[in-house]
Amino acid sequence: MLIGQFTLPLAFDLAATFLFALTGALTAMRKGYDFVGVFFLALVTGIGGGLLRDGLFLQQVPAVLGSHYLLAVVVATVIGLVFGQSLNRLALVFLLVDALGLGLYTVFGAQKALNAGLGWIPALLIGVINAVGGGVLRDLMSREDPLIFRPGEFYAAASLAGGMVFAVLALGMGLAAQLAALAGIGVTVLVRVASVRFGWRTPAARALIGRDQPPGEA
Repeated sequence: MLIGQFTLPLAFDLAATFLFALTGALTAMRKGYDFVGVFFLALVTGIGGGLLRDGLFLQQVPAVLGSHYLLAVVVATVIGLVFGQSLNRLALVFLLVDALGLGLYTVFGAQKALNAGLGWIPALLIGVINAVGGGVLRDLMSREDPLIFRPGEFYAAASLAGGMVFAVLALGMGLAAQLAALAGIGVTVLVRVASVRFGWRTPAARALIGRDQPPGEA
């Protein structure tokens, strides 16, 4: 059982929703979608993870359908349409805020699962789904292979690492949920930023076997 609760600040929740929605808007613009397509892909990216999370808990009215979140998506769509060409200059800012949002959503989703009585392994999975679900839906709807399935920078791996730290500290060591959450968020941010800074890459599955060696051969 968790000691205390980690509360996700509304201001940052909205900011993270805005940022994720903005990535959806920029993806839609890059593919030449019309205004409706840009908004819809921004909407799916911004609130998709929360919808998947709340859907797993059969929540009748998902929290992310509140007017504040929808307004954040609208603002992200407008800013993407107006300033899309200039936003590449803010790559570092996007990376830091995205990493922080990744950690926050991971911990928040995992905590919600633990409060529902799930074990720590399902809680970790729900935490990761909450953090990366919107991006997966964005890639699928824009006919791209989901980013987290491709070899590359640590993203889902960073989320999983932070979730594991949160679970170990909160459940295994009995640390207060807020302190465990801060540690989990910190690890997520550290792993995500370090993977970009130092070029850490996840390997393709075939690289673990050998390119010229058929599966099953020693």
